[in-house]
Amino acid sequence: MKLVDLARESTRLLKESGPSGIRSDVLAEILGSPKRRVYDIIAVLKSLDLVRTIRRFDGTTVTWIDRSAEFVSRQEYEEIRASYGEVDAARKDLQVQVAELKQQVRMTKSRLRRESQAIEAVGKTEFSTTQLRVRALSSNGFKRVRDSGMEVVIETHMPGMIVDPTEEEADHKEALMKKIQV
Repeated sequence: MKLVDLARESTRLLKESGPSGIRSDVLAEILGSPKRRVYDIIAVLKSLDLVRTIRRFDGTTVTWIDRSAEFVSRQEYEEIRASYGEVDAARKDLQVQVAELKQQVRMTKSRLRRESQAIEAVGKTEFSTTQLRVRALSSNGFKRVRDSGMEVVIETHMPGMIVDPTEEEADHKEALMKKIQV
């Protein structure tokens, strides 16, 4: 018998022997082959991590390592692939939506800059509030903010700021969470 045929037959017998395995000398006897040929086949199968050997007082027991549990069935693979395709399509749709929204934001900012008229006041304006929100009209944002404790000086890269005196209500839960985190 050729070595290839011996290997095929050995593999079949090892798979059929189940978790208890088969002794190498018994395998050689069943195959009608010299033990050294069986040892060669076992060495190759062991190097491929397809069999496990256990030496005992009565001989070496060879057990087939069943890898079928590690594989995904074709149906499961197709289902996962289909769901991945759906998720990927949804991701691409969301990317398009994000790009469109970013474009809308850019257009709105541009329109806001064009439509907002700079109001120059020589005098000072007094607000009866405890908060002021200042927004730079340029996309570069603020250049520098200085705080002396009594006065805040805000500089932008380009002319144009919006001052919003509306007060924002404090979120007591958020303040509590910040205290807990610190």
